[in-house]
Amino acid sequence: MPRFKAVAPISGEDVNALPVKELASAINFFEKILGFSLSRQNDSTVVLIRDHVRIGLIQNPNHEPGKAGSIAFAVDDLQAMHHELSAKGANPGAFGIDRWGGRQYRTFFVRENDNGYCFCFHCPL
Repeated sequence: MPRFKAVAPISGEDVNALPVKELASAINFFEKILGFSLSRQNDSTVVLIRDHVRIGLIQNPNHEPGKAGSIAFAVDDLQAMHHELSAKGANPGAFGIDRWGGRQYRTFFVRENDNGYCFCFHCPL
């Protein structure tokens, strides 16, 4: 099973407080598709974890999915992650090569439709 190593915002998001329209459907996506486990929950927030990565969600009924940003997940085995997400019905995109911070990375993307987030999965070349 591939391991998550780190998470980072791509377009200024707070990965400890990502706004979502409704917590239950967002939790379902993170657990069933991305393989996270529920760590803590109250009426309007939730914390999910997988390996070395922690994500916080905050319910905001006014969240506009069309204005959601992008989150990058560093993983240890990109091919295995792509296969895992495909098997769970996530419809990951094709592999590509992207450059940032002076380094090249192999990448692919997954779109989450309910809240509009785009997730980039990557590992260094």
